[in-house]
Amino acid sequence: MRINNRLAARLGRLAELTEPFTTPLLPTDYAGLFNPLFGREIRGRVTAVDRHDDFTTVTVEPGPGAGRSFTRFQAGQFIGLGLQIDGRWTWRCYSLTNAPELTGDRLHRSERRLTISVKPVPDGTMSTRIADRLRPGRIIRLSAPGGDFHLPDPVPEKILFVTAGAGVTPVMSILRWLDQEARAGGTAGGTFPDVVHVHSERATTPAAPFGDELTALAAEQPGYTLIHRDSATAGRLHAEDIPDLVPDLAERVTLACGPTPLLDDLRTVIPDIRTESFHATDLPGSVDPADLGGEIVLGSTGVTASSTGTTTILDAAEAAGVPLIHGCRMGICRTCVTAVTDGTAVDLRDGAVYGPGEQIRTCCSVPSGPLAIAVN
Repeated sequence: MRINNRLAARLGRLAELTEPFTTPLLPTDYAGLFNPLFGREIRGRVTAVDRHDDFTTVTVEPGPGAGRSFTRFQAGQFIGLGLQIDGRWTWRCYSLTNAPELTGDRLHRSERRLTISVKPVPDGTMSTRIADRLRPGRIIRLSAPGGDFHLPDPVPEKILFVTAGAGVTPVMSILRWLDQEARAGGTAGGTFPDVVHVHSERATTPAAPFGDELTALAAEQPGYTLIHRDSATAGRLHAEDIPDLVPDLAERVTLACGPTPLLDDLRTVIPDIRTESFHATDLPGSVDPADLGGEIVLGSTGVTASSTGTTTILDAAEAAGVPLIHGCRMGICRTCVTAVTDGTAVDLRDGAVYGPGEQIRTCCSVPSGPLAIAVN
């Protein structure tokens, strides 16, 4: 049995009126019986899975609950993706590789698509499942695009991208967007900016599905220069190599994505570099490490966990034998959100302090003294 999008939308508008009569479920849970894309969580349907030697590219149609921010994101951002694995929802964040909607476009929801390209990681729960078992038609969960890895506004006249391995994925989104806007006469006055792209991986050319596209872009857009480095023969890319490869480095806005050691190395040469990172490398300046840590009372379980201030509440609870509901472990998907019932907790991402009655993300928060939380 199928339900059309208009009827699904009507069910959504009726949700508030009918909720008292459907408790403990929500009206949207019943709507999901008719249309699996409709529910209290933001969902999507996998429409294509293309497997290559190194990457698996997944195309997703966002469901009715996804607003235009899902396709009008900033090129370079990532999205949260949830899959049910062994009976539990597992979340990871992946860079979007498609360009956002063209400026001025108003695509119908049925025309909107998102793509990610995943490189399997040995023993990686999510990446190997995507590469080996994901099929078109699968319903997945989504969290809104986010992240600060994107070009400033206005678009700089001279840009440098430094990527290695799978670090090319967010830059593909940016390059596709720049090409799209230039051809449409949009961003940067309808011209492709002066872009140098240094890419390193163990191959003679960038891996499929990106190699042919990058080569074609270099041929079609005079402003784009691709410098490919085969690390198998030339060795790993180091920060000290960049000034020789890009003599006008000081004149360029630089964005880099790749292994953490490379990014740390690049920061020594390019202090203002923008890098892709889902985890903070240092505590916020407002947080004093001496104030962090404490005992954590885990709801009505009768169990108390302990954190030194560097162990998150989620990790401390698991170490104490109490598995908390969680997803991405990155502070993105909000699956791990719970309430503080006593004491205070500190979010390691921004130093925000939360007290009784307030909601925290257990995956990125630590106690600041004795703490008690609700356990669902």
